[in-house]
Amino acid sequence: MPWQKSWLTLSLILISVLVSLAIGFGSNHGMMRLLTFTDFSVRGEQLLHHTLGGMLSTGQWWRLVTPAFMHFSELHLLFNLMWIWVVGQRIELFQGRWVLLILVLVSAMLSNLAQFLISGPMFGGMSGVVYAVLAYTWLWDKRGLRPVFGLPPGLMGFMLFWLVLGYTGMLQMFGMGSVANTAHLVGLLVGLMFVLPVQLLQRRS
Repeated sequence: MPWQKSWLTLSLILISVLVSLAIGFGSNHGMMRLLTFTDFSVRGEQLLHHTLGGMLSTGQWWRLVTPAFMHFSELHLLFNLMWIWVVGQRIELFQGRWVLLILVLVSAMLSNLAQFLISGPMFGGMSGVVYAVLAYTWLWDKRGLRPVFGLPPGLMGFMLFWLVLGYTGMLQMFGMGSVANTAHLVGLLVGLMFVLPVQLLQRRS
């Protein structure tokens, strides 16, 4: 059955749904404190959070990845998981779940780290990973490599347009909320750079 061959993609979707529900789409700060990039506390209107070094020194390594599973609205969740299903499933089916798993982990960690350095720990979402898988499959096909993922070429143009809109602030103006632009950009770059090592490994095997 198709779902048995796509269990990693389905697991990413299921975890994202469960985590987003557990944090109440951002309303349950007690649960969020366990999953944000670093622990935080709120004093009045001031947000206090731990440093990167403090988080790593206390062994809270899961925080490098878990922000990717937190979503703050149903629309945000559905949009990201749609692309994880469409694109992530193709990577898993065509190249194996190890390729997808490593790409997800690397893009989540690096995009989360970059966003934390820019904005602090109050962010979340699979968008950095979405940009990574889209950029990876786009460049893979652009280079004429096999297997062919076969996604519409214009899709990458749309995602770049969306990225630019985020940096202009127009998405916030239209009620889209705060956008993790740095995570999007870093995810995009990770996806592009991921093509070469996978290509080299494919040649060796």
